[in-house]
Amino acid sequence: MDKEQARFILRSFRPDGADVDDRDFAEALALATADRELGEWLAAERAFDAEFATALASIELPDKLRDGILQSLAASREDFPEAEGPADIAMIGALASIRPPAALREEILAAMDRTARDKRAKPAVWKRFGIPLAAAAGIALAFLVSRDPVSSPQVAKNLSQKVSPNSGGPLPVEVVQAGFIRAFESPLFSLDEQREDHRVLIQHLKERKLPCPGCLPPGLADVKGIGCRELVIDGKRGSLVCFDERENGIVHLVIFRRDDVCGSLPPKENPVIDKKGHWAAARWQDGQNVFILIGNTEIDKLAALF
Repeated sequence: MDKEQARFILRSFRPDGADVDDRDFAEALALATADRELGEWLAAERAFDAEFATALASIELPDKLRDGILQSLAASREDFPEAEGPADIAMIGALASIRPPAALREEILAAMDRTARDKRAKPAVWKRFGIPLAAAAGIALAFLVSRDPVSSPQVAKNLSQKVSPNSGGPLPVEVVQAGFIRAFESPLFSLDEQREDHRVLIQHLKERKLPCPGCLPPGLADVKGIGCRELVIDGKRGSLVCFDERENGIVHLVIFRRDDVCGSLPPKENPVIDKKGHWAAARWQDGQNVFILIGNTEIDKLAALF
């Protein structure tokens, strides 16, 4: 082994010294011990790696990072898996219903830390696999303890958006709102049409004989569109138009026919606005349709659109 080959191997040497006893690094480390130039290079390389690892560990992930990623994916249908049959739809729906515990990340990191501290006391066969096994155990625990109470077949039914016509009466507006959230957070979610001009999107919905807004809230009048699609919830056909509102992020306008939604709602000039979880929603009606404007934002920011 020459010095260039040793450098190639030692570039993956972990800064905490975890690979000191690994036979794959033994020859390269021996050469670095004997060769002063290579030894100085390795010391500098390990110092840089340690600083880089410390810098990464100091970064705090934003609380809404997951939601931001999902919203970005929703704007491009190319990033979503295609279900090839009922079995795929059922599986994707079941996985989409899983909600990992809030402290899952911390538990996995703690398990990794314990594994790293105990690695020298473990047999050699566990050295490479200790950390992945700890992470896998944490993920498996999440699957066991965080299942959504909704049954998997019903989840798959809603996520597929291919629901048989409902012979029952109109839906409560809360069911419509929850149905949108479930569909949007599904890996199967996509948009039928993608355009910046929301007038083109509304015309697309009209051509498909879907409910459309007669007049948008003032704050959305000049906002760029993202896309639209048909939204089917428990057999009721509605519409979804997505907007890219710069200050508030992506907001979604859900529209269903008035006859398909029960309960009284105020007019657009005085919408009902509240927040559940990280979703803020404004609800109102006109003579023909019921509207829900919903986004991952704050109530006051959503109210500013009216």
